[in-house]
Amino acid sequence: MTRQNIEEILKMRYSVYKAGANAGCWADIDQSGASDMMAYIFPKSGDIAYYNLVLELMRKEHNMFTGGVYSLFKMPVQVEKEIIEYLKKGEFDFSNVVDDCCAYLESMDTIVTDHCFTSVNIGDFNANEIDIILRLCASHYRYAFQNKVNSYPYFA
Repeated sequence: MTRQNIEEILKMRYSVYKAGANAGCWADIDQSGASDMMAYIFPKSGDIAYYNLVLELMRKEHNMFTGGVYSLFKMPVQVEKEIIEYLKKGEFDFSNVVDDCCAYLESMDTIVTDHCFTSVNIGDFNANEIDIILRLCASHYRYAFQNKVNSYPYFA
């Protein structure tokens, strides 16, 4: 997977987390000082610890509605390993990921989709189609946040 794909996945994950927290879909752990606490407890790997905290929160929230299948926050093991290896290099700054999460989701929402009020299957995961997968996710998450429904996309 390319560096650009990994960065786009990270941007989308963070944007969905923040936009969903702003919409009241789940707790915003930043309000409790999670990022600062992780940086204090883990001075060299605080960003990775914070990322893992957000990732586990989001997996828990999604598992209630999708049953633990692959989703934006739970991709195949090889993809997750590549993301962690990239983060270990220290080249990604979570404090400057996306300035406006809602605007980023809107910019990625370029694919016409059928929305529903339950979790929705957006097809098979294919590492060669990351951009399409992320755009489908953006569309479904924006719909879910705007309409206050738990309609989360997942992969077959």
